[in-house]
Amino acid sequence: MALIFKKLEYNASIPRKSLNTAYLQPNNWDDFHFKTLFKLTIFDEAGEKYDVGNVKIGYVNQVAGWTSKNIEPEFKFLSSDFFSLGQDEDYYKNITKLNGDDRKQVLTALRDVVYDEGILQLSLEHDVMKTSLLREVSLSLVSGPFRRVLGGGELLTDFDFGYSIAQGSRTAGLDISFSVDPDSNPPTNIHVLIGRNGVGKTHLLNNMVKALVAEEESEKNVGAFYSLDSNERSPFSQRQLQELFSSVVSVAFSAFDPFEPYPEQKDKTKGVRYSYVGLKRATNHGGKKGTPMSRDMLTKEFLESLSSLIDKGYKDQWITTISGLEADDLFSDIDLAGVVKKSSANDLDPEVKKIFNKLSSGHSIVLLTLTKLVEKVRNQTLVLLDEPEGHLHPPLLSAFIRTLSDLLSHRNGIAIIATHSPVILQEVPKSCVWKLRRTGLDASAERPEMETFGENVGVLTREVFNLEATESGYHQLLKKEMATTKSYKKILRNFNGQLGAEARGVLRGLLLVSEAEEE
Repeated sequence: MALIFKKLEYNASIPRKSLNTAYLQPNNWDDFHFKTLFKLTIFDEAGEKYDVGNVKIGYVNQVAGWTSKNIEPEFKFLSSDFFSLGQDEDYYKNITKLNGDDRKQVLTALRDVVYDEGILQLSLEHDVMKTSLLREVSLSLVSGPFRRVLGGGELLTDFDFGYSIAQGSRTAGLDISFSVDPDSNPPTNIHVLIGRNGVGKTHLLNNMVKALVAEEESEKNVGAFYSLDSNERSPFSQRQLQELFSSVVSVAFSAFDPFEPYPEQKDKTKGVRYSYVGLKRATNHGGKKGTPMSRDMLTKEFLESLSSLIDKGYKDQWITTISGLEADDLFSDIDLAGVVKKSSANDLDPEVKKIFNKLSSGHSIVLLTLTKLVEKVRNQTLVLLDEPEGHLHPPLLSAFIRTLSDLLSHRNGIAIIATHSPVILQEVPKSCVWKLRRTGLDASAERPEMETFGENVGVLTREVFNLEATESGYHQLLKKEMATTKSYKKILRNFNGQLGAEARGVLRGLLLVSEAEEE
């Protein structure tokens, strides 16, 4: 028996029991004045319930407002003016759990663009598709993973790509490659750029962002991504980039780096979708763009992100992710995951805000970052992180890297981290590490000589920073301070906070070497 589709009123509840009925529950989510989001729930002929997930529905020449106002209260098939797009892989996974007839009817009745290429091409002519339906889903997901899921295929994919930038009058040339094998152990979904202060790690990450999202930038200025499958190493076209990466998320832990967040691209058919996670204002709202956010703003950002991901059905993924931080005693004691379990998107437990406000800057930043990543990272997302060690002590940093790797494995993503910290090297194999060197405009990238995964931090510190050959300058001052105290925070205070990022990385390494020798 064919399914009957019923459109509920906003805030109306889905019946506890039903037969052969699919319910569309409108959501108030606003995509630049479009309200296209629905939750789809299906009861089959035996009364079994399927929480299919979130789907966005638009129609030809839709200007703005609620899609639901143009949908009949009850129907078997939407008219040819409509088109729909599920908002994550789970939506299409859940559709494949239906029997064959119901599965086909859902996809045809809602005029799904993943299922029908002709409907996809029609939808791309309209702003509602570009601005709303594709706001958090890229074309690469539509033509790749989503279709693979409907066909019973695997989600995880290999990544093989390079990035190169030519030497210019003010830029050092560099050529580096990245590969991810989804079945590798240890995982290869986190790659690391490490080197002394001033080699250009942060500048390199920002050029990568520009090469992906800024169409007006030239390859000469910002470099280009290319395929490792071709000997010619010709740059990816814009369409090829969109097929390689569904989105790029830039994570900046420092409020003092010179680069500002890019604005969100409304038209999702142009360039790779971009999101910023960090301590700077991404817009002029509430203060000047690029200036540091206040503690209250960070709290608001965290609560809004948490509510958003719960509303989109990612609460369980968030709980799994945050549980990975419980190797840290503080996160284990506060049991934030237990509190969030009792919360809904529109009714967060007040205790959540209280807990976040009591956290140290380091703990609050790592929690905010992972929350935003659970919200933003999708299949084939590239995450670029700049110096996460600035706010995190070594055990928390290690827990963060492992938790990030698990999230990327779940979402089929990849991360590139710029760092001074040998602690991060412990968490990745040497095939995922580039040691960067630069003298003037001459730059080089090489793999470590030794295996890095699980290696002693002191050994890695000497490998990266060549400490054995450096017995003068600021290293000697650091060692003098260590003769009186082994406290990282006390040494920072003794220098009045005037230690650069490289010096802080070296200091952490020296302290860990000292601890290991004493044991």
